[in-house]
Amino acid sequence: MFAAGAFTELAAKYFLRHLPLYLALILLFVTGLGFGAVATHKLSPVQKDDLASYIAGVYNSFGDNYGQAAPRGEVFLQSVTENVVKTAGLLFLLGLTVIGAPLILAVVFVRGFVLGFTVGFLVQETMVQGLILSTTCILPHNLLVVPALLIGAGGALSFAATALRTMLGLSKDGIYAQFASTTFLTFCSACLFVLAALIETYLTPLLAQFGSGFLI
Repeated sequence: MFAAGAFTELAAKYFLRHLPLYLALILLFVTGLGFGAVATHKLSPVQKDDLASYIAGVYNSFGDNYGQAAPRGEVFLQSVTENVVKTAGLLFLLGLTVIGAPLILAVVFVRGFVLGFTVGFLVQETMVQGLILSTTCILPHNLLVVPALLIGAGGALSFAATALRTMLGLSKDGIYAQFASTTFLTFCSACLFVLAALIETYLTPLLAQFGSGFLI
C-alpha cells in the first residue's frame, strides 16, 4: 500500500510538472481530429462509395471470424506491432535522437487525423449506424490507445528537451534520470497499447455483434 501511494504521488508530481506539455499534446491531437473530420467532406462520391463498401466488409467480418482463433491471433499481433513497435518504439527512438522530436508532434497529429477521419466518415455517411459502428468498433480500444500515445509522446519530448538544454549548457539537470523516467513512460505506454490490442481482438467482435443487431 505504501509503495502504491508513493508511486501515485510521484506520478502526480511528474504530470503536474509537465502539465503544459501534455496540454499542448492534447490540443495537437484534438486539432488532428478536427482536420480529419473536415477532410471527409473533400472526398469524391466514388471514394466515399469505395470506403463505405470496405468498412461494411470489415464490420461484417467481425461476426464471421469471431469463432476462429487464428484470425484473432493475427489481429492481436498486428495491433501490437503497429502500436507497440511502430508507435511507442518509434516515439522513444525519436526522443533519443533529439533532432527527431518534431516528428513526435507529427505522429500525434497524424494519429488524431486518422481517428477523426474514420469517425467523421462513418457518422457523415451512415448517421445513426455510423455512431453505432464508432461506439462498438472504434471507441473501446481507443480509450486506451489515445492515453498511451500521449504518455509516450510526452515522455519522449521531455527527454529531447532536457537533452537539448543540457547539450547547450542551459541546464544542469541529470539526463540519466530523465532517460529513466522516459523509459518507464514508454513501458507504461506499451502496456496500455497491449491492453488496447486485447480489447480490439477479443472485446470488439462481441460489441460488433451486439451493435449489428441495431443495424438490421
